[in-house]
Amino acid sequence: MAVSINGKNRAAVVLGRQGGKKGGPARAAKLTPEQRSASARNAVQARWAKAKGESRKIVPAATAVGASKKDLHLCLKRIKAATNENELRRLTEELQRIVFHSQYRNAEN
Repeated sequence: MAVSINGKNRAAVVLGRQGGKKGGPARAAKLTPEQRSASARNAVQARWAKAKGESRKIVPAATAVGASKKDLHLCLKRIKAATNENELRRLTEELQRIVFHSQYRNAEN
């Protein structure tokens, strides 16, 4: 049996570390720039919430923006409830994408 490290199997710890070294960069390489940006944004918000001692639920940014009236109304509702400048900026960009996709879809038809 392998020697344990803090109650863990040494071989398992080594294998897990090797997978971790490979897994992060491999996952990042598969993400689109928008997905990487959203992931980084969520990480920053979580760190700031932790630093402020707040309990904050991180809502992942949508990767695909819908262009329905429902999506538009939900986005506007979240803009009205926005509490900080960064959240307001992100929601405004999301609103612009919704409007753009809606116009693009209407132009195709």
